[in-house]
Amino acid sequence: MSQLIEVPAFLLEMSQQMHSQDNRCTADPIWQVRCKRFRPTDRNYSDRFHVVDRENDFSLVADSFLGDINEQIVNYLDFDEDDLPVCLEKWVDKRCAGLSNGQEKIDYFTENFDSDSDELDGVETVWVEEYEDVVKSCLTEADALAFIARKQHDYPKLYTYVESMVFCPQMIELRNWIMSLTKPEVAA
Repeated sequence: MSQLIEVPAFLLEMSQQMHSQDNRCTADPIWQVRCKRFRPTDRNYSDRFHVVDRENDFSLVADSFLGDINEQIVNYLDFDEDDLPVCLEKWVDKRCAGLSNGQEKIDYFTENFDSDSDELDGVETVWVEEYEDVVKSCLTEADALAFIARKQHDYPKLYTYVESMVFCPQMIELRNWIMSLTKPEVAA
């Protein structure tokens, strides 16, 4: 004797969402939540670098894609021209002993510091490459967007991406079964 099982409402709702969502021209779509991140690489593989603060959990000091590196370093250090950070004053004094004014030292630093070859105490240049990190995979766009709405504060800018489940026959079969629970909505 066969037993009838009632289909849960969330599966019926998921089936309707799968029929109505834009698959972005992708066969057997699965929705991914992604973000862009950076990882260290060799300078020969990238034209982008970050200057980081070694003494403060490798906080980003400057990004080569955001303009003048030296200005970014000066802004990060956040100091008064009458009270220069020791690392900046030490670097300038090694190269140009005749400067006594704080603003002169700042100007000299911004014009002459080379983050690729010069060393500044506590600061390090790291060559980086950008990559896409898959944070979560979902069967529906609504589920992916709900995740973004709930967890955006924990990640760099999140966005959705549609990937094909090609070569994943069990996932495709599961998706097709869920979709078979309701009829597709007909556009008027």
